[in-house]
Amino acid sequence: MAESPLQLVSEMGDKLAKLSFTRFNKGPFLDSLKQVENALSKIEQPLSPETSKKAEALKKLEAATKPLRKSIIKHGLLHQNDKDIRLSVATCVSELFRILAPELPFEDNYLRGVFELIISLFKELGNTGCPFFSKRVKILEIVARSKCFVIMLDIDCNDLVLQMFNNFFSVVRLCSEPHLSSLINHMLSIMTHIINEETSLPLLEVVLWNLVKQEKDSPYAASQLAVSVIRNCAEKLEPFVCGFLTSCFLDRDAVEGDLKEIYHEIMFKIFQCSPQMLLAVIPNLIQELLVDQVDVRIKAVNLIGKICAQPDNCLADTYPELFVEFLKRFSDKSAEVRLNALRCAKACYLGGPFRKESREILAALESRLLDFDDRVRTEAVIVACDLARSHLKFVPEKLISEATERLRDKKISVRKKALVKLLEVYREYCKKCCEGQMTVCDHFEQIPCKILMLCYDKDYKEFRPQNIERILVEDLFPVLEVEESTRHWVHLFSLFTPLHLKALNCVLSQKKRFRSEMRYYLSVRKKEKGSCHEETHEQMKNSFVKMSASFPDPSKAEGCFQRLNEMKDNKIFNSLEELLDNMTIKNAEILRDKFLKLIGNKHPEFEFLQLLTSKCLYIFDSELVCCIVNGLSSNRYVDKHLEDSSINLLLAIISIFPSLLRGSEVQFQKLLERNGLINDKLIEVLAKAGPHISIKYSDIYPLLERLCLEGTRAQSKHAVSAIASLSGASEQFVFMELCKGLVDSLHCGRNIPTVLQSLGCIAQYSVSAFESQSEDITRYIYENIIKGEPSDVLASFDETSGCDTSCKLRSYGLKTFVKSFLPHRGSHLKRKINELLDTLSEMLQTADVPNGHISRFAAAKSVLQLARRWDLHISSDIFCSTILMSKVSTGLTVPEWEASMPRTVI
Repeated sequence: MAESPLQLVSEMGDKLAKLSFTRFNKGPFLDSLKQVENALSKIEQPLSPETSKKAEALKKLEAATKPLRKSIIKHGLLHQNDKDIRLSVATCVSELFRILAPELPFEDNYLRGVFELIISLFKELGNTGCPFFSKRVKILEIVARSKCFVIMLDIDCNDLVLQMFNNFFSVVRLCSEPHLSSLINHMLSIMTHIINEETSLPLLEVVLWNLVKQEKDSPYAASQLAVSVIRNCAEKLEPFVCGFLTSCFLDRDAVEGDLKEIYHEIMFKIFQCSPQMLLAVIPNLIQELLVDQVDVRIKAVNLIGKICAQPDNCLADTYPELFVEFLKRFSDKSAEVRLNALRCAKACYLGGPFRKESREILAALESRLLDFDDRVRTEAVIVACDLARSHLKFVPEKLISEATERLRDKKISVRKKALVKLLEVYREYCKKCCEGQMTVCDHFEQIPCKILMLCYDKDYKEFRPQNIERILVEDLFPVLEVEESTRHWVHLFSLFTPLHLKALNCVLSQKKRFRSEMRYYLSVRKKEKGSCHEETHEQMKNSFVKMSASFPDPSKAEGCFQRLNEMKDNKIFNSLEELLDNMTIKNAEILRDKFLKLIGNKHPEFEFLQLLTSKCLYIFDSELVCCIVNGLSSNRYVDKHLEDSSINLLLAIISIFPSLLRGSEVQFQKLLERNGLINDKLIEVLAKAGPHISIKYSDIYPLLERLCLEGTRAQSKHAVSAIASLSGASEQFVFMELCKGLVDSLHCGRNIPTVLQSLGCIAQYSVSAFESQSEDITRYIYENIIKGEPSDVLASFDETSGCDTSCKLRSYGLKTFVKSFLPHRGSHLKRKINELLDTLSEMLQTADVPNGHISRFAAAKSVLQLARRWDLHISSDIFCSTILMSKVSTGLTVPEWEASMPRTVI
């Protein structure tokens, strides 16, 4: 019959006792110990409910294991240096603690050695690759289950307890993830039981150090173990924690150890895992916010900020006085404190954007956008923009507007940072609009408007049109479909003032000049072989100077152009020409990326070519123009304001790049007579784009003719321009016929202001057409308008301007005459100007007729316009009378005088 485990343990104990230790032979000892290990693992602790039976069973166990226990002591196996022996002994000892509990397997004087052995093995648990790792884990598990570690407290082995705690935290930092959870559970069980039995400040310090200590390899495990210990033992640890923290608040210098230097961090970590422990301590932070030491105030602000950032915190409600004092640190006398408060604001808001205290934090943040320290303003802009990006729908409009105003900050560093951060906000906003999560908003569309205004800052090269152009091309929009980018351009254009429009025109004009000069350079370079080398070299040099003006650093760019010109690779120049010819941004960007990838970023001129190819791209392309036209023709814009904005945007684009209307002619032609209404600016667009588009002249002429006869003065002016741009070689014949019709209308008294405008404009485009009817026109204007009184058929004007019919007509008549003597192409005139100058001289002397000052002003303005070409024919008396007009007193205030002037005069 096989021996029972208990018998085997007894026999092996006797055998071990008989072994000689004087001539130590590892083999026999190790073999015997392994047999004992195996046998002990099979023995269970007595579980009989009857006390007598359980006591009897324990006595039997004690008797059977006594030889083994004596052998371990006799041979000094607790202090053996051999690793294998130590591990087997530790395993046997741990099993003895398990099966003999609650009785101790050894006398008190030997227990310290026992625990030293076990704790030393715990230290090696971090080596998970060791073949004995599983045995060490088993020892840990047995010790945790048997709770034998509390004996260390009874035998005054607090130093070993402290060492064990340190070993545990060291192990979890080193241990790999698959084994970590089981180890932590056993360690946590041991540590929790010890602290609940007997808490001490040294043990607390170990836990707190590891709570805040961060390691690169495993920063989370040790901290998480410390968190679990604190949660499990919160009630026991609270007095010690509060005592330690209170001492740090009241007299930090008197506190021993290094933990006092990081007590704010300790507070935050404890607040995260067991906030109820700090209820009595947190109010002390009020005093820290008020102390003179800046570093203490900063630490207090950062701590409160971290606490406020926690999702479920109620600090503002629980400690209202503390929160109020925290808000005051946004206006602290120290800039460093204000900076830290701003950094906290971001975390606080993101932790709970819909809490009521978040509104107060945003208000404090907004006030720092006007801080007197530029570093604080910069940080406020960064935080405001970051918050806006994360919660575009809910961040107040005023905060965005105030942040946008920092583009006008007196410090260049603030403005540059504001530009970068606001562009991030705008791109995120465009992305959300594209995804349907937001609608177009004025306060976000003001961002590109304000960026455009930077063009007026001549002091800093960073904000010159050269850089603003690149922002509009590369940085303003994320990757959007053309319909989306058009929607944003139309909306932001509706917010434009004349200054915005002027800035955009400046950028577009610079882009046009560069593209034109680049085309010229490429054409000259192609012809270089067949022309005079010196002449060609000079032409290209002049082109380099002109093109370099479009770069942030012209002198550097000029040198780059020189080096570019010396390159022999024609692929580069062919690619540049192809970029210039491409009228869509999408295709041009594909070509550009392909080109830059081809030359590689190691090319010596890669950075310059990157910028150069960007300069070749359009800001607005033909697809965007087509989208605007389609939107207008399909009545997409329900809002009349946005419809007008889209027309204004179209005009602004076509005025600089008229060829971009190419491909949209059919839709544009339908748009011109949509609903029978004609927009003045659309006719102006037609006039600008005429030579560059394909519209059948015979289809559009009836409309233009009607506008010249029956439209408004503005419409007739643009209609004549459109006829001139579209008619081509037949221009003279067309204007001859039109002029006859206008003269007939003039004599019939139909729409006289418009007819006069049309005649004056025709005179500028076709001198011969006007001069063929000049006698009739001149006689009519002199007899019926300038010197005579208007007939009843002319009395159809409104009186809102304060100028009567006669006054207006005189101004219109004068304008017609003046234009007839100022042709666009500098043609030779057969007519003499003397009669007109005499009339102007006479009008300059008029003082006793109603609204005489208006007639005199119109005459003076006419003289100044004529002087650009006819100054040799104008007498000194007329010039003198004209100049004296600036000193004439009309008896009106300046606003009243300006209001009395008809717009056509001014």
